[in-house]
Amino acid sequence: MGGMRLLLLAKQVALGGSAALEGVMMKSPWAWALAVRLPDGQIHVERHEEPALSQRYPWAKLPLIRGVVALWDALSVSYRALARSAELVGGEEEMPKGALWGTVAVSLLIGIALFIVLPGFLSGLLVDPARLPLLYNLLAGLIKVGLLVSYLLFIGRMPEIRRFFMYHGAEHKAIHAFEKGLPLTVENVMAQPRFHPRCGTTFLAFVIVVSVLVYSLIPAPQVLWWRLLARVLFLPVVAALAFELLYFSARHEDPVSRFLRALGFRFQALTVAEPTPDMVEVAIKSTEAAVGEKVVA
Repeated sequence: MGGMRLLLLAKQVALGGSAALEGVMMKSPWAWALAVRLPDGQIHVERHEEPALSQRYPWAKLPLIRGVVALWDALSVSYRALARSAELVGGEEEMPKGALWGTVAVSLLIGIALFIVLPGFLSGLLVDPARLPLLYNLLAGLIKVGLLVSYLLFIGRMPEIRRFFMYHGAEHKAIHAFEKGLPLTVENVMAQPRFHPRCGTTFLAFVIVVSVLVYSLIPAPQVLWWRLLARVLFLPVVAALAFELLYFSARHEDPVSRFLRALGFRFQALTVAEPTPDMVEVAIKSTEAAVGEKVVA
């Protein structure tokens, strides 16, 4: 059972609207699995044997490097699972790789512009970054929090996204039950907490905290173009440190770790909702396939 603890950021796929296809993708260190509820009510499950990069390359387990590698791994698999789920619902042809990664690139650029560059620019209008770098970055962090929370609250009002958040809760509950060694029944899984210390939402919260400190050390903050560009260039460093913070806080019980987990859980309240039993059933199927206890063709 302990091996599943290496599952860092399981991702769920939820497609609402007319397609009416909803599902969960789980990633273990040695494979990933997709379980989707088809329009006829049946659950389709498939397992893809694909060791994580950290399993294939020893250097990918090194501190600081492992965070960036794990995030890239999870992002790659998540988008492939999303494309596969679209095929299942409508019998569509496989999405071209260029179109898929083009969508990923555009999404990342929009996210960087809104949540990295824009907060830095707005903060610079109010605080002199050269004289007060820490205050400047603290204000940028607060603006970033405001933008992120507002965005999540806004999309959380959409019925499809709300169901997406409910599947997020089902995913967490299934992982909790597995890590406790409980039989993966709907009753056992429903009884678990909906928050999990290794959630991607907690990671985002830690990115904001770490960015305040890292960006405060960037030299020549009085140069606007460099100040904004540096926030993008140093993003891998911020992500790597935030991952290490996530890794540490999830595995320790000291006061600092408990505080960090509590902070992460507050953020998770925006993206994790209580699931229904039928959602938990899908999460269970995906978890079983990912860990290889029940492989469904």
